[in-house]
Amino acid sequence: MNRTETDRFLAIVIGFLTLQAVLIAVRSGIRFGFHEVDMMHLASLVMLSVKGHVAHLDFSTPIGEWSFAPIALLVRAGMGLGAAMMWSQWALALLIAPAVVWICWSRFTFWPAVSVALVVLILPVALVYGTTEIFLSLSMHYNRWAWALAFLLVPVALFPPSQGRAGDWADAAVLGLPMAALVMMKLTYALALTPACILGLLLTGRGRVLLRAVLLAVAVLALVTLWHGVGYWLAYLEDLRAVMASDIRSRPGVSFARVLLSPAYTLGTLAAFASVLLLRATPGRGASGLTLLLLLPGFAYIAYQNYGNDPMWLAILGVTLLGLPGPEADPDRERILRSIGGGMLLLIGPVLLNMGYSPLRHALQPPEPYFQVLPGHPDFTALERRSVAVAVKRAWEGSPTDEVTAHGAPLLTEFAGAPLPDCALDNGILPYFRAMSDMMEKSTALDGRMPFVADSFSPHWLFLGWDPLPGGTPWYYSGLPGYENASHLMVPRCVANTKVRTLVLSQVDPAALTLVEENALYKLYEIAR
Repeated sequence: MNRTETDRFLAIVIGFLTLQAVLIAVRSGIRFGFHEVDMMHLASLVMLSVKGHVAHLDFSTPIGEWSFAPIALLVRAGMGLGAAMMWSQWALALLIAPAVVWICWSRFTFWPAVSVALVVLILPVALVYGTTEIFLSLSMHYNRWAWALAFLLVPVALFPPSQGRAGDWADAAVLGLPMAALVMMKLTYALALTPACILGLLLTGRGRVLLRAVLLAVAVLALVTLWHGVGYWLAYLEDLRAVMASDIRSRPGVSFARVLLSPAYTLGTLAAFASVLLLRATPGRGASGLTLLLLLPGFAYIAYQNYGNDPMWLAILGVTLLGLPGPEADPDRERILRSIGGGMLLLIGPVLLNMGYSPLRHALQPPEPYFQVLPGHPDFTALERRSVAVAVKRAWEGSPTDEVTAHGAPLLTEFAGAPLPDCALDNGILPYFRAMSDMMEKSTALDGRMPFVADSFSPHWLFLGWDPLPGGTPWYYSGLPGYENASHLMVPRCVANTKVRTLVLSQVDPAALTLVEENALYKLYEIAR
């Protein structure tokens, strides 16, 4: 880009960031209408961090600490919970903007540069997790944040900058710092993309960039180690191992094979392989073809691991191929490559569009349909019509309940000599938790102490203002995290996940329990120590 184009490009980037800040400022906090449980999960993670609890060390979670630490930092600074969630998204976009500018300026002409910048910057500020579902929510925001960081790596790994070695340090920073952030946010992204990044740099003779990128990443992670200690990493890996070994959620969506070859994904996969072949056949672009070939399984694994399974990688690969950095070597093949890039954008276009205008939809939401979820957090609000009543799902009348299984294990129908109601929550989870918390507040047995709850999640302490269960987990995956610190076990009459209840209660010794309280919503057992 020449000077005039560079100025126009910078104006567009600054204008986009300014617009997003205005859209956040016109609405106080977050108004969400979907995935209420995930939003409570996020609130739990944030407020645990605000209280000084360290992820992995003080509570169990496979979500990396930097996924919610920015929100907690803003809450500690005095910002409301909902506002902190919104402004943390904008802060990430602002933080990666210099890297986006460098990548675009060093590799693309004007219009491809604008496209790349918008595709990358849309991700951190979006208010939908993906797909074309229109309900707004910050659920699984860490996947969008991680995709945004991963998008920075792809053009750098595939194509050298036009400035040659003069851009080595900038490329190293754009690779090393986001990779360290991915380790601290979603480790699997870093593991999936690192081999291709290494190969791409080595094949194009950029070993010096690779060394500098490694040094920068190691320096960041070394600071984390100095802050938290070596045990932090062991605890982090243990949390990830617990998820991989979990019987509850072995995968969040469709199988890996379907991510590659089901009708929803086959066209993208074929387009990607066609791009590999064309890059390999184009003079001077063979290294990019091999690098892309190694990137594809990493892309597919990330999509497989993420709820919704959106092949978001089509967005960055599409705009990169559409811009196709570097001097033209084979006009015919490169014209086809650009056409394939445009096709990739068409395939992922509805998802990008949904993400792109979700902040505008949020800014236009009237306040009336929303209600305050948590005491003390008036800017954290949910859509009322989804939470006005509790709905449950049950086995059909006369169904063979004992034959219903939880990944091969029969569901428990009895515990401690009493039957377990065949009841699972379907909707209205927030009012159910509020009602249960009201009863817990009156409990003389609990006396302000959070029990171990035999269910997928236990955010009751947020409603009550109590301290969380030491060593517990905001979302259950396996084992009995925090049970050793609990004085009581609470078994809800109706649970969010009967499989979790089965796994929890099958690990508990009923002989060590004494029923001390029973009401319409739960049974409370004292644990003998």
